[in-house]
Amino acid sequence: MKDKKLIGSLCIIGTTICYGLVPSFSFLAYRTGVVTETLLFNKFFYAAILMWAYILIKKIPFRLSRQALKPMIAIMLSYIGIATTLYFAFDYISGSLATIISFTFPAMVIAVEMISGREPVRAVKIAAVILSLIGLSLIVWSPDMEIKILGVVFALACAVCYTVYTIALSSKSLDGLHPLITPGYVLLASAIFNFIRCSVSGQPLFTENLPQLGYMLLLAVVCAFAAILLFCVGVKMIGPTNASIINTFEPVCACIFGYLLVGDIITWSMIVGGLLVVTAVLLTNLPDRKKKQTKGELTDEKIN
Repeated sequence: MKDKKLIGSLCIIGTTICYGLVPSFSFLAYRTGVVTETLLFNKFFYAAILMWAYILIKKIPFRLSRQALKPMIAIMLSYIGIATTLYFAFDYISGSLATIISFTFPAMVIAVEMISGREPVRAVKIAAVILSLIGLSLIVWSPDMEIKILGVVFALACAVCYTVYTIALSSKSLDGLHPLITPGYVLLASAIFNFIRCSVSGQPLFTENLPQLGYMLLLAVVCAFAAILLFCVGVKMIGPTNASIINTFEPVCACIFGYLLVGDIITWSMIVGGLLVVTAVLLTNLPDRKKKQTKGELTDEKIN
C-alpha cells in the first residue's frame, strides 16, 4: 500500500514537471513564429500517433464498455476544455493571474469529494489546500495585475474542467482498462478538436521549419504524452484529492524552468510561495492516523 502511494505520488510529480515545461517550450516555439492553433494541433497530433502506435503494436484492447463510455467522454471533453479555456483566458488577463485562478481546482476537487462522501473530511487536507493557494498567490502575484471579468470567467472555467477531468479519471468504470487507453483517447480527441480549430481559423496545420518541429515534438512527447500518461496512472493510485493537491506544484516548476530556459526573473515571493506549495504536497502524503490506529487495533486483536 505504501509503495502504491509513493509510486502514484511520483507519477503526479512527474506530471507537474512535464506540464511545468509547457510555458517555456511554448514561449520558445512562439519565438520561431508558431501560432497557438498550430502549436496545439501538432502537440496532440504527434502525441496521439505515438500513443496509438504503441497500443496497436502491442495489441492492447481499446474497446470501451458501456459503463466506461460515459466517464471517458467526460474526460475527453474536460481535457479539451482545460487547454482551450486557459488560452482564451490569456487573451484577457495575464498568464500569472489566469494560472492562480485555474489552480483553484484542487479546492473544488476536495469540496466535491468531501460533499459526496468519497473523501473523509480531514483538517490536514483543508490546510494543504489553503497553503497551496497562498503559495500560488505569492508565486504569480504582481502589483500591476489587470483584471478583466471575461478572463476571470475563462480561468474559472478551466478550473471547473480540471475538476471534472480529475474526478472522472478515478471512476471505477475505467478500472478494467489498460493504463494507456485513457490517455490514448484523450490525445486523439484533442488532436481532432484542434484539427477542426485550425481548419476553421485558417491557420496552418503543420510547422514550417526544423526548429518549430523540434519544439512541437518536445511538447508532444514530454508535455502531452508523458504528462497525461503519468497523471492518469497517478490518479488511479492515490485518488483525485491527493493528485490535485500535488499538482499545484506545477507553477513552481514553471517558474524554475522559465528561469533556466527562458530567462524569467525569480523573486523572493516566488521562493516563499514555492516552499509553501512543497509543504502542502508533503502534508497530503502524511499517513492517516485513524487508519494506522485501526490497523494497530486489528493486529492486537489477532495477537490476542
